[in-house]
Amino acid sequence: MQTKTSVKVKELMTTDVIAFKPDDKIPHVAKTFRTKRISGAPVIDDQNKVIGVISEADIMKLTAAIPFPDIDPLNPFPVFSMSSYMKKVKKIPDDIDTIFEGYVKDVMSKNPVTISPDDSISDAALIMRKSDFNRIPVVDAEGKLVGLIAREDIIAVFAK
Repeated sequence: MQTKTSVKVKELMTTDVIAFKPDDKIPHVAKTFRTKRISGAPVIDDQNKVIGVISEADIMKLTAAIPFPDIDPLNPFPVFSMSSYMKKVKKIPDDIDTIFEGYVKDVMSKNPVTISPDDSISDAALIMRKSDFNRIPVVDAEGKLVGLIAREDIIAVFAK
């Protein structure tokens, strides 16, 4: 009898994986994330080898270029803070979309952690817990993408 922790990654992984190429544009990725209701995906090269991962968190790093007001709860005159904020805002490009016109290769996490289809879900759970990952690309012996294992896949096993 197979125990829950001896279940292999290949038994739970998703094989119909949404993946991106390094030269895909960020708006395309963001739109795909929204329409497919996912928060991250592997990045593959032309040989289908996993070369990175892109997530909502990676895209959020782009917002660092947008100045947000510093709010001081002890300031009795917040209008002065707002005028200083407005000076910063005027420096933002007229078309804010230009901030997000980068490419996947510019923001993806490189050197991704991957897992084999023959590894156990316990191994996958340990990697996710230690690294705070939501998903791990599953690759064959040549590093080619064959699937994706997500936290929800593992949690589902223990929920049964």
